[in-house]
Amino acid sequence: GKIQIGVLEDGILVEHYVAKASEASLIGNVYLGKIQNVLPSMEAAFVDIGRGRNAVLYSGEVDWDAAAASAGEGEKNQPRRIEMALKSGDTVLVQVTKDPVGHKGARLTSQISLPGRYVVYVPSGSINGISRKLPDSERSRLKKILSTVLPESAGVIVRTAAEGAPEEALEQDVLRLTAQWDDIKKATKAANPPALLYSEPDLAIKVVRDIFNEDFGKLVVEGDAAWTDIESYVTGVAPDLADRIQKWVGPGDLFTEYRVDEQLTFKGNVSNLTNK
Repeated sequence: GKIQIGVLEDGILVEHYVAKASEASLIGNVYLGKIQNVLPSMEAAFVDIGRGRNAVLYSGEVDWDAAAASAGEGEKNQPRRIEMALKSGDTVLVQVTKDPVGHKGARLTSQISLPGRYVVYVPSGSINGISRKLPDSERSRLKKILSTVLPESAGVIVRTAAEGAPEEALEQDVLRLTAQWDDIKKATKAANPPALLYSEPDLAIKVVRDIFNEDFGKLVVEGDAAWTDIESYVTGVAPDLADRIQKWVGPGDLFTEYRVDEQLTFKGNVSNLTNK
């Protein structure tokens, strides 16, 4: 019932990810929601996304460009007040930025972004940026490539992982995310709110997407379902790394063989001693 991932450097556990399969995060999911009520005093709207408790969309997370585009001529130059952009009963396309906690509903944004391997795709086109961790020469190269492959109406945030990536790989990443956004737009027209239009992949795919690159010697996977998902993802998105993934066939458990469990137990004991 768990997904666990360990990152090892020279046999030493440096990162550990764990999530219960029954407690999947909503972060990144895109919904067609329905406005239940708008509270001008809070500068917030409460949105039904079909998850029981209403989620909240604050004024600072509203896509004001989209709101202005859909507003009447008399409203376009009005101050940016949430009651001017949203009304009870409206439908709104939103993305979860924070999971619900306790009695609090999920936090939302209507500024949608779709993460890929090398870029984060921003359909509204309101954001363009390249990681400052990259050298100036690489930033210039990436900017030139993206100027030819990126749709005029969209923007991107280029991730650090894009350093050294070939033009074809960047183009495929943008094309895949563009197609993903097109699917969401089509689903919006047919959906009856509240409706889930796009779901972020599980922890395993997200971690592989975000950190697995040529710096890793291998990626070892235990479990038939996990192997099917990861092998399919890596082969489709990063075929140059496909020869570095291996299916664990035993004997024994993967985390035991690589002494991950042993290191987790040791770190837990040290933490308990420190707290005492």
